[in-house]
Amino acid sequence: MAKQRIIEKKVLGEIVEANRNYNLIRPGDEILIAVSGGKDSLVLAYLLEKLRRRVPFVFGVSAVTLDMNFSSKQKKQLSSWMEKQQIQYSIQSNNILTTVENVVPPDKIPCSACARFRRGVLYNHAFEQKKVLALGHHADDAIETLLMNIFFSGKIQALPPVLISNDKRNRLIRPLILVRESSIVELQKTLELPVVSDCDCPGTEFLKQGARKKMKNILAEIEKFADDTGNHFINSMQNIKISNMMDSNYFDYSSLNASWEQEKKQGPLWKGDLEGDDCSSTSFESK
Repeated sequence: MAKQRIIEKKVLGEIVEANRNYNLIRPGDEILIAVSGGKDSLVLAYLLEKLRRRVPFVFGVSAVTLDMNFSSKQKKQLSSWMEKQQIQYSIQSNNILTTVENVVPPDKIPCSACARFRRGVLYNHAFEQKKVLALGHHADDAIETLLMNIFFSGKIQALPPVLISNDKRNRLIRPLILVRESSIVELQKTLELPVVSDCDCPGTEFLKQGARKKMKNILAEIEKFADDTGNHFINSMQNIKISNMMDSNYFDYSSLNASWEQEKKQGPLWKGDLEGDDCSSTSFESK
């Protein structure tokens, strides 16, 4: 129990830090936790209910699970555990798996489509109840997403702690965004969580060898010789210096001038095309 209290205090402190930095949970909020049946969302439900009883302001906690063909036993275990935690809970039926089967070819990875459909159902459910949707994404999820975008999409993008949906109807929060997965695993070992370890998810085999798994392995390898790398990744996502990047959409490099340049006429505009042009004959034109 002493070990459980130590890790609980650590993770709760990281949730409080995230809340202080990003104003995730606000007085009067009704938080709806999307519980997949995995360790992350169950730990989130456990900790947010603990936090609700301790903070000096009022907010509500409830949870919902989208039934992905869970067995009767699994659903009963989830419901019983939620009742024990005194968390209002519901399991919602849906046609997500059928929809995924109809729109995704058998040889294609279904995970992206499935995630979009699940997010849409959760958004509608949260909007109908006027609740803030909370997901169990943790720090390692954010790091892996960052690496995947760099390696496969050529962009710097991860998981924001707060997100407003495109139609502005929903606010989504990630209270575990500063918590490393290792801490969640350690806490899970001390709790009797009804983790759903087997389900009819069509992407199970893809996930075992997919891009996210590769990123997880890369991070693990790096941390073998530089054990603080993951924390540095998290800190770097909170410490972005736009002027030292290369995105002119966010920083106006063309307006940068040395002090002596302010006193002279603007320089020439480049009119040439380096591809196929003889640089020596490239034309210039002054403003």
